[in-house]
Amino acid sequence: MRFHTDDAELAVECASLAKALGLDLDPVVHQNALAQAQAGIGPGTICALALTRSPDPRSLVALGTVAQAASARVALLVMPSEDSTIAQIDLARDLGLIAVDETRPLLAALALLQGGAERPWAASLADLSTMERSRFLPLSKLRQRGGGHWTRGAAGLSFALSQGPDATPFPVGETRDAVAAVVALHAASGATFRGGPELEGISKEGTVDTLFGPRRALSDPASKAVLAQYGVPSPTEELCASPSRAASEASRFGYPVRLALVSPDLRIWDHPDLAVDRVDTGAQVRDLFRQMVASAGARQDGARILGVTVGPAATERALLRVKAWPAGSQKRVLMEIGFADAHGLVTGDFTHTVLPAPFARLERVLGRLAGMELLFDDRARDRRATIEAVGTALLRIARFVADHEEVVESVEVEPLVVLLDGSVEVREASIQVSDAFERRLASPNDKVGEGP
Repeated sequence: MRFHTDDAELAVECASLAKALGLDLDPVVHQNALAQAQAGIGPGTICALALTRSPDPRSLVALGTVAQAASARVALLVMPSEDSTIAQIDLARDLGLIAVDETRPLLAALALLQGGAERPWAASLADLSTMERSRFLPLSKLRQRGGGHWTRGAAGLSFALSQGPDATPFPVGETRDAVAAVVALHAASGATFRGGPELEGISKEGTVDTLFGPRRALSDPASKAVLAQYGVPSPTEELCASPSRAASEASRFGYPVRLALVSPDLRIWDHPDLAVDRVDTGAQVRDLFRQMVASAGARQDGARILGVTVGPAATERALLRVKAWPAGSQKRVLMEIGFADAHGLVTGDFTHTVLPAPFARLERVLGRLAGMELLFDDRARDRRATIEAVGTALLRIARFVADHEEVVESVEVEPLVVLLDGSVEVREASIQVSDAFERRLASPNDKVGEGP
């Protein structure tokens, strides 16, 4: 079995440990091991890849795409490092890669793949001790009939494809390593390269005029207007250029209201004091308008200040942050999803995935967030409605990025607000436009003025 890695010492360690499991690894050490592994993938092959350096997300997407097209199985080890995160493991599994972060679980996964195990998470545990069965608790919700048979062997756990006297167990490794491998196999088994649900109410042509221009970051109102063409919900609000206009709009909406400074140079997620919620009187609106504009001008010389938005105050249940950018493969979009509240930012409560994907996959992605339960109340119907609302917003953002992948470098939404009724809205957004239009204008072979 071909084994690609970027570290000679890691190759020696894995080859040595593999012998105890009856695995015959053929190590290939290369600085760009991921590209080498991708080039060597053939129809129905089993490939092992071990990396000491954190892989680029787009490289993972390319690897997963090639493996899926060839019906190949790739076991991936990403060694813990300063720049590696559990989110990369999650992304790899979403792409169908059997990703782990230790050598022994990698070898256990290879043993199961080589032995032909298809659903080892559903295998019988009857022959294992109580302590060993307890180690399989992370898989308890996946218990089903069939799927093989686990036994205790001389070198740890062994696995047989069937039960009975004719079954031939093969070694997998110690219980803890086997469980880690099975968790990775199950997570990768849910990968899908099908598109997500059909999305209605999308106007690709309606975005071209706003996107057209040099490389730049669109303002919050412009970004929301573009995303609105794809049905991404945003709050009802008015951009006001004077304190008196702001007070007038606040009176029209009814108190309390929310005020937020609008500037392409000063984003609210970097300057949270430039937004104030639940303002109760016209006098407060006028005073806060002046304070925000003065504070923004003093904070950055030459900052472009477009005004202050005024809108009805809304009580949120949770705040999410979303960043999406083109994956560079088959109209797919990489997305980072996490909590935007103080606790979520401090604890690094976020994950990565690739879209489009069905709602079932999106629910699993959201389930990786430690604070997922903050999105819901105790009603099952509310839970389903909230998942669909959040998922639909994410899919619409991803569809926008995919449709304009040559023009749009990234989309950031912070926060995506989950309201008490389970609906969502984009509170602050920023679309980074590339220099694609400038390059088109400079090229005589391109048709100037066509949409992206």
